[in-house]
Amino acid sequence: MSRTRAILYLAPTFLANRAGKQIRGVQVMDFQILSDLVSLGHQLCVPLERTWKSKFDEQLGAQSRAPNLEVVLVPALRKPLLTTVAAAVALRNRTFDVAIVGNVARGIVPGVNMMLKRGVFARLVIQANAAPKASFLKTLSRWPARVVAVSRHVADAFPLKTGGQPVDVYYGISNPDAFFPAPEARQQRPVRFCMLGKLDTALKGVEGVIRAFSALPQDCAARCELHLASYPRMPDERTRSAWGSRVIPYPWMTAAEIPGFLRAMDVLIIASASETYSQACVQAMLTGMPVIGRDLPAIREKLGTEAGICFKSQSELTDAMRMLACDPLRRAAMGSKGRTHALEHCVWKTSEFLDRFVFPSQAGSETAASSRDA
Repeated sequence: MSRTRAILYLAPTFLANRAGKQIRGVQVMDFQILSDLVSLGHQLCVPLERTWKSKFDEQLGAQSRAPNLEVVLVPALRKPLLTTVAAAVALRNRTFDVAIVGNVARGIVPGVNMMLKRGVFARLVIQANAAPKASFLKTLSRWPARVVAVSRHVADAFPLKTGGQPVDVYYGISNPDAFFPAPEARQQRPVRFCMLGKLDTALKGVEGVIRAFSALPQDCAARCELHLASYPRMPDERTRSAWGSRVIPYPWMTAAEIPGFLRAMDVLIIASASETYSQACVQAMLTGMPVIGRDLPAIREKLGTEAGICFKSQSELTDAMRMLACDPLRRAAMGSKGRTHALEHCVWKTSEFLDRFVFPSQAGSETAASSRDA
């Protein structure tokens, strides 16, 4: 394990206004990484927009008061561009061994440039959650940065590294032990399809999934349910009535509730048109359930292991739902293959991330020293 170092954790999500919003997706991952960094003993500094403070303390619990964690509050200036500049001003006389930057958002560029110029840090490790814009790539070429992407699709959007190698890929679920299959014995009940995420946005494709579900043959539909998790604000009664009794929406779920929810389901559907990694996909795979996912590169990377079925149209989605609803053995086989793949390739370990990508030369020297001592 890497010895303790001074790390600046510069996450665009922590520099955006969070008033009245839920913790989800990338924020859940950020908090787990922060928790690990604190536990590993690193001196950690996190610039934080003021509207985050109460949620930040709640999520980290006692660790929010750890002596090796420093939170630098910056004003609520509405945009990460302005708050990152404010963070740069607040940190202008500080120095860190490295900055871990949590995305490729263009809004962070002016603030990062200011910090590099002032010597706040001499190098960056960027966790790329999405493909970069051309303007970001132009800036990136001038930064002392290493990029680590969440999927091969995202990695391929970056220039090759020195030596002609592609950008590294490293990502996964940080709490895999929470996601395990349900017991074999289940009561007789309908086949439960589900969706997972913040579903009150058109990007998630809920209406298309409901139409595909409604198109199932009657004898198949009578044995199925569609569970929608979850909604910060529940759909109104008129909408729910139009969906029918077999479409079941859920009020907002916390991250802690998701493993139990998935164990009560049979098939996850991912209909979003803009997935670059899909944490929900891996969570379902770890739970041992098959996935029906839109035919996107990040989804194909995972379901190409026979963990599920990709679809390109509403009719293909209906066909996939019908196929899995009628074939429990196929569901079980896909779920088993998905879990095996996820355990081997989709588990995040912060200590490994540090040793491989943030402080690799240090980790290598420690390994060599251990070998000599042996």
